[in-house]
Amino acid sequence: MIDFRAERAVYQQLADLLREQIVSGDVEPGGLLPSSTRLEQEHGVSRETVRRALAVLRSEGLVVTEPSYGTRVRVAEERARVAVPRGASVISRPATVEEREQLDVALGGHVLVVMVGGRVRGRYAADRTELTFS
Repeated sequence: MIDFRAERAVYQQLADLLREQIVSGDVEPGGLLPSSTRLEQEHGVSRETVRRALAVLRSEGLVVTEPSYGTRVRVAEERARVAVPRGASVISRPATVEEREQLDVALGGHVLVVMVGGRVRGRYAADRTELTFS
């Protein structure tokens, strides 16, 4: 339930409620969240509040919004295993716009950058990659 007098912003409270529905399995992977209009009506909030709450969930990689379709819970994907050579270094950092497009990384998502001898040997979506060291 939204507490309009709470210190926590209303859009964050709505994101919390929706996140709980996703994590608890009330809305299954691939399942649609209620429409923006329905969320506005059910929670007594503005369209902007709904928009901001969904943006939070998108940035966390929990949902995907598709124009003319709606917002659905992202389906967990299997992790790709990537062998990394001994002596390589790996850094995790926020994905650039280009990397988000190339690697299908959610807004706010991270990439793993594998470097050997100071040169980039690969970039991988952090949420879908398991690195193994040989």
